Amino acid sequence: MKNNAPKFLFITFISLFCSLSIASTKEDNLDRLFLLSGLTKQVGQFPEMVKAGFMQGVQQGASIPEKEISLMLDSADKTILPSVILSEIQHSLEKSLSNEDIEKLLEWYESDVAKRITAAEEKASTPEAYQQMMNSAQQLLANTKRVNVAARLDDLLGATDMAMEIQEFSGVAVYSAIMTAMAPDQELNLDKYKSQMAAMEPQMRANIQQLVSVSFVYSYQGIDDDSLTKYEAFLNRSITKKFNDSAIKGLNRGFEKVVADWADDLATILKNKVNKQSQSDA
Repeated sequence: MKNNAPKFLFITFISLFCSLSIASTKEDNLDRLFLLSGLTKQVGQFPEMVKAGFMQGVQQGASIPEKEISLMLDSADKTILPSVILSEIQHSLEKSLSNEDIEKLLEWYESDVAKRITAAEEKASTPEAYQQMMNSAQQLLANTKRVNVAARLDDLLGATDMAMEIQEFSGVAVYSAIMTAMAPDQELNLDKYKSQMAAMEPQMRANIQQLVSVSFVYSYQGIDDDSLTKYEAFLNRSITKKFNDSAIKGLNRGFEKVVADWADDLATILKNKVNKQSQSDA
């Protein structure tokens, strides 16, 4: 037994070392996949998107003092963290994808076609590009062939569904923030808001679907048909669908988490203010 002990320990050490090496490689590959697929950049834009929605609500007539607006925006910066959302996406992908799966996905994202498509998407994501896109929306929608491609890509990527989910989360977050600021001493009731949103959902979906279509046609106008066919084939692969589905699940959980953190932080800040006012009035 004693003679076998060193051998056993050596085998155990090697097995542990190998498993740690594999785990590290998978983590590194996931980090590359996040960057190359655009997930890191997209998630990084969410805080500004929520704050922009909040400011739009304020500008449309919500009566909130400037000092409180500043506190609420600071709270958003503190709680709506891209790192939390990305962590949830990573957790979801780690459970659903093997390292071999991730490497196969990286083969695509590191290809010339994928790099050109990603570059086109990034070029189309600037405020200036968005304005150009909206100005030429009717012309873009007249390109029936590319609109049909956009519809298939939307279906494969679940772009409209994801946009609807994000709209729902961000809408609840903004509404909750504004109502809590306007009446911090009252319990928040979302039933009326959710009922109104449910009634508006068909029209919202149609609008978002059209916006997604315009966005895809605009983004890929410099990409040749053959490259888009290859992209569509990639999206049709089971491994890609698993990646997209898993990423969206993690995104939803992460977004729900940071929105809840923001709501809790706002409630604490504003209720503390009410308590201080009550004490000073006493």
